[in-house]
Amino acid sequence: MVTTKFIATQNEGGGETIALLREQPGGLFRRASSEIVPVSEWPRVAPEAGQAALALARALDDGQISEEAEGIALPPQIVARLDEADAFALGLPPATSMTLQLNSGGSLAEGTIKVDMRWVRRGGLPVRADIAGARLREGGRVGRIPEPIYSAFQAALAVNAADDPDQRRAAFAELRSTLGDDIGTGIEADGFLERVRIAYAANFSLNAKTDHGRFDFDPVLFSRNVSESAEGDLVDEEEASLLTPQDNQHFQRRFRGQDGGRRSYLLSDGTLLFLDPMLGKALDIVRAKQVGTSQEKREFLRSPQRVLREELKLDAADDDEAADRLFIETQQFSERVSGIEVWQKPVLPWIKPKPNSWLPEGFGLRIGDPPDARHVELAPGEAETIASEVETAIDAGKETIAWRDESIPATPATLQAARAIADLEREIADEVEGRASDRTERESVDIFFLQVGENFEHLDYARLPRPDAEVQDFDAPGLPKGLKSEPKPHQVQAFAWFAEAWERRMPGVLLADDMGLGKTFQALMFLLWLRSKTPHPKPVLIVAPTGLLRNWQAELSQHIEAELMGPVVEAFGANLRNFRLEAGSDIRGGTSRLDVSEWNEAGIVLTTYETMRDYHMSFARIPFAAIVYDEIQKLKNPASQMTRAAKALNGTIQIAMTGTPVENRLQDLWSIADTVYPGFLGSSREFESSFPANDLERLGDLQHRLIERDKELPPFMLRRMKDEILTGLPEKKARKYPVEMPTAQAQAYDLVLARARALRESGEQGAMLKVLHMLRGTSLHPSPPRGISNIDEYIGQSARLQKTFEILEEVKQRGEKALLFCEDLEMQTFLAMAIQERFALERRPMCISGKVAGHKRQEMVTAFQSSPASFDVLILSPKAGGVGLTITAANNVIHLSRWWNPAVEDQATDRAYRIGQTRPVTIHIPMAVHPDEAIGPSSFDQRLDALMERKRSLSRGLLMPPESDRDVEDLLSDVLDGRPAENRDRSSAYAAAGQAPVDLQDTNYSASIRQAEPPAPPVGQPEIEEPTRDEESASSRGPASDNTTSSANLDPAAEHAAEPGLEEAARLHPHSDPGETASSNAERKNRRPILSVRTPVEAAEARVPFVQRVVFEQYGQRDWTIFEQYARDARIERLEIQDPYCCADEQARGRLINFIGRFEQLASGIAAVQIVTFDADSVQTRDPESTRDQRQDLEDRWKRMLASVPLHLAQKSRRSGGDLHDRFVKAKLENGDTIIWDLGRGIDGVMNARWSCVVNAHRERSAGRDPAVH
Repeated sequence: MVTTKFIATQNEGGGETIALLREQPGGLFRRASSEIVPVSEWPRVAPEAGQAALALARALDDGQISEEAEGIALPPQIVARLDEADAFALGLPPATSMTLQLNSGGSLAEGTIKVDMRWVRRGGLPVRADIAGARLREGGRVGRIPEPIYSAFQAALAVNAADDPDQRRAAFAELRSTLGDDIGTGIEADGFLERVRIAYAANFSLNAKTDHGRFDFDPVLFSRNVSESAEGDLVDEEEASLLTPQDNQHFQRRFRGQDGGRRSYLLSDGTLLFLDPMLGKALDIVRAKQVGTSQEKREFLRSPQRVLREELKLDAADDDEAADRLFIETQQFSERVSGIEVWQKPVLPWIKPKPNSWLPEGFGLRIGDPPDARHVELAPGEAETIASEVETAIDAGKETIAWRDESIPATPATLQAARAIADLEREIADEVEGRASDRTERESVDIFFLQVGENFEHLDYARLPRPDAEVQDFDAPGLPKGLKSEPKPHQVQAFAWFAEAWERRMPGVLLADDMGLGKTFQALMFLLWLRSKTPHPKPVLIVAPTGLLRNWQAELSQHIEAELMGPVVEAFGANLRNFRLEAGSDIRGGTSRLDVSEWNEAGIVLTTYETMRDYHMSFARIPFAAIVYDEIQKLKNPASQMTRAAKALNGTIQIAMTGTPVENRLQDLWSIADTVYPGFLGSSREFESSFPANDLERLGDLQHRLIERDKELPPFMLRRMKDEILTGLPEKKARKYPVEMPTAQAQAYDLVLARARALRESGEQGAMLKVLHMLRGTSLHPSPPRGISNIDEYIGQSARLQKTFEILEEVKQRGEKALLFCEDLEMQTFLAMAIQERFALERRPMCISGKVAGHKRQEMVTAFQSSPASFDVLILSPKAGGVGLTITAANNVIHLSRWWNPAVEDQATDRAYRIGQTRPVTIHIPMAVHPDEAIGPSSFDQRLDALMERKRSLSRGLLMPPESDRDVEDLLSDVLDGRPAENRDRSSAYAAAGQAPVDLQDTNYSASIRQAEPPAPPVGQPEIEEPTRDEESASSRGPASDNTTSSANLDPAAEHAAEPGLEEAARLHPHSDPGETASSNAERKNRRPILSVRTPVEAAEARVPFVQRVVFEQYGQRDWTIFEQYARDARIERLEIQDPYCCADEQARGRLINFIGRFEQLASGIAAVQIVTFDADSVQTRDPESTRDQRQDLEDRWKRMLASVPLHLAQKSRRSGGDLHDRFVKAKLENGDTIIWDLGRGIDGVMNARWSCVVNAHRERSAGRDPAVH
């Protein structure tokens, strides 16, 4: 009989090569034989094992594994990450039973720290071990070194190998960061290693300020997980800063006291601050700028990203966003820099109109702000002279020029103002030349201001249109010559709209067509026409996200005859170095660092938003005929530097392009409009008050203002929907597939719902959002795609995956292609592998995510579009793959996972449903529905779909309604309570308005029942604090209501009469209304209990046999049965407690010790206790303590009461991303099972009767154990 098995052999680099060995035993007439099976044959030779091995390897990391003809090579760090089942399946040795002992020596402060490493058996007996890669050899035994032991061992080696003190301290910081909370899981560390606190900084911002007119700044540090969101929102420095204000001041003083080069600092509380290597280089630049001239400081503040990019040579990596990941533009930085720039006197052009005439009586420069502004009147021709002198002064580094008796600032603002006046003079001269002297009186005064103000509080500046009086009745021009494509009627209409806006001298317009209508082609038609109008055309600037610039070039080639648009300049990425001025040029005072002289001869200049921001002074030197902002959502934040930089550019007309003018807030629209047409929507404050987001009538007025003509002016915004105007497009239909969850998925969903009650009552900010994410993930699949032994079995555990593969089967039978949108990257990798195996494809489907560079995305799309295969699938993430790509080869769109905002989903859909699509497009939306009738209608997928449809329907009549916290609240209430948020607080007597009360005996209904009186604790057992009403009223702590009545003071017999036979069931399964408070309890106790229809949460709790719940009432007794039934006489290998406030003060630590003491009395033994909590800086208490004080007090108490139990305490900083939303106790038992108790109010809620507290308990059984075994 032929057998197959995987074998692992170690290669020279310490990695493992996994091969499939096929063996045939010897027989009477044949010799035994064996051979290595090629990787391509694995699925055929060993279907289940081969597919599983390929799925596992490909799901790890494409950049770290390599497939060879006869095996798959895994590096040691990947081998260490495998769980035991996967490692065994791949033929790797079992995990070693050895423990790694780490002991520190030397001085951390002096940089002589070192780490002694020993491998020991259980009981502490040291052994001699040889380490190669992730293998440990001891005697004749070989074991695999698993995580976290492998990473800890490698980090300790790095400490000892470091050459200098800074490197050694940095390596030690990495070691401590690697250890995290894992001390005790195969790793033993000495007290110093366990106690030392590490802060790891990866990026920074600047605290900008002025002192007596001088600029200055200090760095503000952030951790790895802090960055500007993809939506462009700014970070709040106060919330996200890595260090406390006190530690930050300490660091800034130390930072100023050295000349750069340091990579680690010891803070006042003993914390070791470690700087990421790239951050360290950036801070060296910051330090150099701190001691630079005032002008150098000012320029650095204006654009830190640009300076970092140049001095760190980040452009060499062709990564426009590298500096953005390093420097964080915070709200405070944007405000401070804005304030600093106001310190420079603003210079504006001013125009004095002549009464009853369109001609100005005079013009000049206004210097400064009213009431102290100075006006410098200019004679004809003098503006050009001033512009030349100011430009020369700027290049020479001078701050002012002398003009007559005036001192005029030599700044870019002055240069722009002077050029504007000069341009206006030329325009007036051209217009005067053919005008009749009896021109009719104008209805309004034409005023033109350059954009230099912010327009936040008041309308500081505006660019108003100056309609040409000769253009009375506008006739649309003919299409420009040189088009290679025949435009559709709606595209001709857009071209005419562009042309009229140009002829009417409108400053800017917004093209907000639905996705897929050809916005790029429409803009190119206008730009071609514009270029053909004059013998000496000015260039146009196109600003777009990095990934779309190649798309612009492709469409230019597709639609426009070669060279008609003139030379194309790529002013982004690595190509930017071609325009750099030579080293040594004077670049101070806001002058250009780029040589842009040849751009004047270009037809199109292409750049990214990041490059435009970093070099906006250079771009502002060019008077562009037009500026096009593609996907202008990048400028939706008016406070960002990117938006402010865009407002400094010089374009005769500016075109905003987006299919979603409002994504999150109406202020998105104001910011976009104010960039291309300053003043059109007034100031930000006026806009906010005039158009509240919840006033549909006012939103209708706004819509009218945007899309209707204003007398002779065309509309500011042109917005058409595909299904309204594209008669040539094929049919588009959406099909939704509600699919019942398989058993495994439904059980996982039940568990999340059952845990939701405790999380809801924890009161922690973000806790319920976490519940939503858990429900969202479980609705896709109950487990991540790791260690899969059977692909079909894994697919069968998810309703959505089941339906998705059924859909793909139908797509294949029709010979069509599909786009599959999925957000989870691990799931993307699994899908690519599973689709290839299931449908026997020659190559794996390609995946487009945020990790794929922009040019690479377009290459993948081109390959997909041109693929000769009849059936193919392209897998994309909704955000990265949903913008700017045309993928009409597919006519099926599957939304496996959905984004919250329907605009994002619609953008993704329209990659296929757009001009060029010739076949009907079907949108497939599989939805997982819970099988229980009490839960099914409120399943997450169903409720999310309803929310998205409500918002989508509103967006057709009005602008897309902004997202709000209410959306999250409604979705939560829909999913957990089965009703909208506004009904959540209504009486539980009725399931819906007008429904009569139901009988108590109906088993489909349930009530919240008072808890049974627990037995008195044994003598010597730690007590639970149970204050009386008088004690509580005298206390200043707690949320008690004056009308609350303690259940402990009521007559038990009276309540028993109302609730016969239910007390025992309610003791462990009380179905109280979620979010029920003590005051609502008291109100209920004064009347006969009326029971309501079960909520989804209650239904889930009834379905999960291994989840139990108890409600500890305020002022009530604490029944420990829910803990005791699992812990009594059990051997607990590890007791883990996570509670952000369990060490906050002396009282909290006392309750924590008492709580663990009760567990020690119940259990037959506790091998170790781990406590994860906030540090002192992250909590607010009446008597401030340091983190060191908290630890010392807890350790002293521990030695007195729990000395025999090892303690591992991890104190985390809220500022370092330590969001400890969940409060739980987790006991890992000797038999492999894990018991988890979710504590609604943490240890304090269990041990202190001042609070009500919900406790959920559930058991996670070890693999292979019979669920019936307890």
